[in-house]
Amino acid sequence: MKKIGIVMDSTGYLPKEILDRFQIRVVPLNVTIGDETFSETELTNQIYFEKLSHIQGLSTTSQPSVGTFLETYESLFTDGVEDIISIHISSGISGTIHSALMAKDLASSPSIYVFDSRSSALGLGVLAWAAAEWAEQGLSTSEIMARLPILNQQTELFFIVDTLENLRKGGRIGGAAALVGTLLQIKPILYFNQNAQIDVFDKVRSRHRAWERVLQELTKALSTGKRYRICVMHVNIPEEGQILFHELQVRFPEHEIQLCEAGAVIATHVGTGAFGLVFHPWPFQ
Repeated sequence: MKKIGIVMDSTGYLPKEILDRFQIRVVPLNVTIGDETFSETELTNQIYFEKLSHIQGLSTTSQPSVGTFLETYESLFTDGVEDIISIHISSGISGTIHSALMAKDLASSPSIYVFDSRSSALGLGVLAWAAAEWAEQGLSTSEIMARLPILNQQTELFFIVDTLENLRKGGRIGGAAALVGTLLQIKPILYFNQNAQIDVFDKVRSRHRAWERVLQELTKALSTGKRYRICVMHVNIPEEGQILFHELQVRFPEHEIQLCEAGAVIATHVGTGAFGLVFHPWPFQ
């Protein structure tokens, strides 16, 4: 049986215990704050927001270099990995996957399989988690790569933000949608559309209503009777994240539920206080 290595970029935001448990390698995106540039894995949210408070305007983000990917891949091959599955943020909003593909062409082995999650944050994180579990169970690379698109289609991601202004300034969403959100002071619920780009799923008048609207979608999915893996995530609101996590545990005790914190790259584009939900059927059927 071939030894398979799983790689994801830093926007997957899986908790450290899961990364360590399955030995998932993380390739960091970059965050520029003022005249300083950091790899995302160097920045806790506390450090990020403290540094952000001392500059005018927003931070910016950039994809990992080809060299960073190549170093990660070669390190895995040196450690005895024979195949690498590399899962990344949507090509619709980032050039990260292009860096991965260029590194694949330069690597000492061609056995690198790059997968476009067409999503971000826990939308890609749960796919890397699943791939690592399948590898541990003894599935082959071809079996995992055949399952990933199916699970990806079954994975739903919703993100609730206070404003679309950050996304508009970063070029990740249309200006008209940002303007409407600002003028009406609504709470937009975001998702990835069929073009793998961030879009507005719905608009409601309060954070509570936004959360209830997302729970409607979750409840609809759970009505199939399948067991689900559910991840709630937040940007720099740990207390509220714990409240949402506990609510899910109470309402859906028969399902697997995980709490995760999104980091500086997502925070740059959605702002502090954002939160969201990712879910898909698990185990895979």
